Amino acid sequence: MNKPIFVWVKNIKFGAHLPTANCEFISSNNVVNAIMTAETARNCQFAHGLAQVAIAHDYQGNTVVCAIKPVHIQCTEGQFIKMVNFSHNKNEGLVGRFLKLLSFVSVKELLPFVVFILNNEEVLKLFMRSEASFKHHHCYLGGLFEHSIEVAEMTYQNAKHLGHSDIECQTGLVAALFHDIGKIYPALNMNNEKYCSGSHESYTFALLAKPLGELGSRNSRIFSMLTELLAGKPFGHKTRYPIEHVLKQADRSSAESNYAKIQFDALPSHYYFTKVNGNVMYRLNSAS
Repeated sequence: MNKPIFVWVKNIKFGAHLPTANCEFISSNNVVNAIMTAETARNCQFAHGLAQVAIAHDYQGNTVVCAIKPVHIQCTEGQFIKMVNFSHNKNEGLVGRFLKLLSFVSVKELLPFVVFILNNEEVLKLFMRSEASFKHHHCYLGGLFEHSIEVAEMTYQNAKHLGHSDIECQTGLVAALFHDIGKIYPALNMNNEKYCSGSHESYTFALLAKPLGELGSRNSRIFSMLTELLAGKPFGHKTRYPIEHVLKQADRSSAESNYAKIQFDALPSHYYFTKVNGNVMYRLNSAS
C-alpha cells in the first residue's frame, strides 16, 4: 500500500450486485478510476470533495482505494485545481496539507481567517509561490507556503499533545499559518516580486486587517492572544501565553531543519558532514 495522498473525489458509486464501489478522483491533474470495498465507501460517509486516501494496485493493475479520510473544508473542485496550479511545481500534497489545516479551524471567531485566505486569490497565489527568506531557510519558490504549513502542523499537533485547550490549539494554528504572510506585502503592494527583508510582522497586521478587525469586535481574549503571537518581539520580551513557546519552537525547528537540508543538497548522498560558516554540520542517512 502506498503512502496516503490528497485527492479530489468526484464521486463514489456502489456496485449493483457486488460488494464493491467505484471511486473517481483527480490526482496529478488526471482523472483516476478506482475500486474500493462497499464497507470502506459506507464508513467514510462521503460522496465528493477533498480526501486523504491510501491506494494500492491489484494483480490486474486496477487502482484500489484501501482507506479514505474526508477533509471537511468549504472548497470547490475548481478552487482546489486552481490552488494546485498556483503552487510551485503543482504540489498537490502541500495544497492538501494546507486545506486540512484550515479544516481544523472550527471556532467561529477564527473562521474569517479561513474565508480571507481562500477568497483572496491574489494574496493566496503570492503566499503559495513566494520565498520564505533571502539566503537562509526555504529560500526558493513556494518556500514560504511550505514553511508556514510545517510550522502550523507542528504548533497544532504539539499543542494538542501538551494538553492545550481546543481554542488555544486553533489560535496557535492560525497564528503559525500566517506568521510570515507579511513577507508577500512588498510584492502585493509595492510592485516588487523579489524577496524583500523588512518588518514583516507589521506587514502581517496590514494584510490581516479585515479578519483581525472582525475578531477584535467578537472576542477580545482570542484577539489578544492571536495578536500577541503574531507581533514582533523586542529583546527581553516576557511571554504571557505558554502556547507562544510552542509556536516559537515549531518556527525554529522548521527553519533550521530546512537550512541544514539545503547545505547538503548539492552533495553526494554518502557525505555525512559539511562545513557551514566555519562550523561542521553532520547528518545520518541510509548510506551512513
